Amino acid sequence: MLEIKGLAVSYGATTALAGVALHVEAQEAVCVVGPNGAGKSTLMAAIAGGVSPRAGSITYEGKPILGMRPENIARQGISLVPEGRHVFGTLTVEENLFIGTYAMADRRHAAADAEMLLGYFPRLKERWRQPAGRLSGGEQQMLVIARALMTRPRLLLVDEPSLGLAPKIVDTVYETLLSLRRERQLTLLINEQSSERMLRFSDRIYVIRNGRILLHGRTEELRDGEAIARAYFGFDDKADAALEAAP
Repeated sequence: MLEIKGLAVSYGATTALAGVALHVEAQEAVCVVGPNGAGKSTLMAAIAGGVSPRAGSITYEGKPILGMRPENIARQGISLVPEGRHVFGTLTVEENLFIGTYAMADRRHAAADAEMLLGYFPRLKERWRQPAGRLSGGEQQMLVIARALMTRPRLLLVDEPSLGLAPKIVDTVYETLLSLRRERQLTLLINEQSSERMLRFSDRIYVIRNGRILLHGRTEELRDGEAIARAYFGFDDKADAALEAAP
């Protein structure tokens, strides 16, 4: 469904991504895990059209999307849940949810989609007429996910969904995402810091550090967590050698 090759992004003299390669198959749950500053959010922004890579390619369902405007990428079937729970605080839950449909050419099914999503996020139904700024952190995360799903994406990009949330709330968010994946044929690409959580919720894992993919494998192959820890924390001699040799 999604294929990235040789992706490079810089902010001035700072390299954020250097030759990243990644692929996602339809209906997979794929995780990109790494420490702060590893390049995870830049990767998501590049896919969604929010930053302009200096090199590389991104194809979605066989079609190049690099260089497209974000709204046009969204119309292809990709939706981004950004880091930080960006809700419109003075607008109600209802108004926030339907903002996600304004760029859609066909909004006839918006009310039915909203009702369906409230079944997955019943707390939002309870807060329907309340300003989004009064919601708890977990409720705001549920709202931004539901808002992204209102565009009927086939690929959902989720950036740091656990940031600042209690573990119980995070597990609820992940369980809901996986239910949507099963029942709505949704494909997931998720950024995370917690490798332990990803070993429970993903099919495949990429470990990124210093803007480079240092490890990739199926979750069952990485279940003991040792290889992930070496790549994540920089204790992997091969990974360090690759970083030193890279231009």
